[in-house]
Amino acid sequence: MTAQTVQQGDLVTVIGLEVHVQLETDTKIFCGCATEQTDEPNENVCPVCLGLPGALPVLNEAAVEAAVKIGKAIDADIPEETRFHRKNYYYPDLPKNFQITQYDEPICADGELEVSVEGERRTVAIERAHLEEDPGSLQHVGGGGGIDSAEYTLVDYNRAGTPLMEIVTAPDFRSPAEVRAFLAELEEVLEYLGVFDAERDGSLRIDANLSIIPEEEIDGDDTDEIGMDALEAANRTEVKNISSHKGAEKALAYEETRQKNAIQRGRAVEQETRHWDESRGITVSMRSKEEEKDYRYFEEADLPPLRVSGWKDEIAIPELPSARRERFQAEYGLSEEAASKLTSTKQVADFYEDVAGEFDPDLAATWVADNLLGELNYRDMEITDIAGRLEEVSRLVELVAEDEITAKNARETVLRSMLDDGAAPDEIVEQEGLGKTGEDEVQQAVVEAIDENPDAVDDYESGDDGAINFLVGQVMQKTGGSADPGDVNQLLRAELE
Repeated sequence: MTAQTVQQGDLVTVIGLEVHVQLETDTKIFCGCATEQTDEPNENVCPVCLGLPGALPVLNEAAVEAAVKIGKAIDADIPEETRFHRKNYYYPDLPKNFQITQYDEPICADGELEVSVEGERRTVAIERAHLEEDPGSLQHVGGGGGIDSAEYTLVDYNRAGTPLMEIVTAPDFRSPAEVRAFLAELEEVLEYLGVFDAERDGSLRIDANLSIIPEEEIDGDDTDEIGMDALEAANRTEVKNISSHKGAEKALAYEETRQKNAIQRGRAVEQETRHWDESRGITVSMRSKEEEKDYRYFEEADLPPLRVSGWKDEIAIPELPSARRERFQAEYGLSEEAASKLTSTKQVADFYEDVAGEFDPDLAATWVADNLLGELNYRDMEITDIAGRLEEVSRLVELVAEDEITAKNARETVLRSMLDDGAAPDEIVEQEGLGKTGEDEVQQAVVEAIDENPDAVDDYESGDDGAINFLVGQVMQKTGGSADPGDVNQLLRAELE
């Protein structure tokens, strides 16, 4: 990865990620309990996901298919055979006191993902991606709700057994900003694959390992390529409880500063696991950092080896965001910025292609990327919130394309009323009288504006071209804003020649 070195004095930041992705399946990974979220705690549970004695796991085929899709999307090696292990640790939300996961034979290995950071494309190495089960969830009650201050903690096992894909990157990041860019790109890819629901609470959780390494301990001059000796010698902290792109950037920026300040003051950085307290914007020590040997991995005896040899070739993946961005630029002549906006989610990209198939691609890009997404962002809405009304938005673009209303009225009045009041575009146009004024009426308004504003006419004829804007405003006022400003400008100039 070609990365920008982030230094404070002679210190280099090194970050690696473990991204836990909840896979979008109807049932849990080893049992038939539903994965749908519910307000009732401990409702979607059974002997298997509660870890009761004698209960045996059965692997969910849909979870494996989702894992293969992810592996193909990150260009990973998918072996002919893989297997599950038990990872032993004791925690209240892990009822069996071990987690069924994958160890030295993951379903995906040696992948990569290309991301854009400050306009530069970079490649992040992905060491492995493996299937596992999610633990339950803890609810910290009282004392501000923090893990370190709560009065007591409740355990909800509804989430226990939800399929997880853990994606482990190489220590390729040199700044929190790079981490945020990677997570945004990864989420786009997962959403395109249809294996992930970003709206589900807790669907993406990040553990980040951060080390600060003195530059003199790095072999050679390239701070992007850091040897294992330097990495192993550095004490790293693992930061948990990160659940968003923005949160990851904030948590790692805090931890980066905390560690650098400690080193520059001559204090040792403890190797430990820390909790990101988003409400306070700080990391809090949880426990000493476990090492691999602490988990005492051994093979899961209740699950046979998993073979996907012939089946994996039949699993297809859709066009991914990066490929779609490139195609939009080549096929529709869009700028890189517009193509990025229009491929931000699959729903946005699909809608743009529908509109561009009926109208001018540039007009479609303006309406989808700028007007529609801009108004949705202002209201803290997503395109999925108006999924059932996209035909109405297409109709609004049609009204503009056929010159039945002005673009200004369509954007500032009709679109905003559609989103705020739920009315249809034709209904709003009729109620507000926004249909374009006839040519004769516009011409008559032009003549009246000239007759009624001799001072502005004199200024224009004296060389003050800006005076024409005043006259345009007068005509627009006379026509109730229904005339096209560009047409009015041309008519005024023609009349004043």
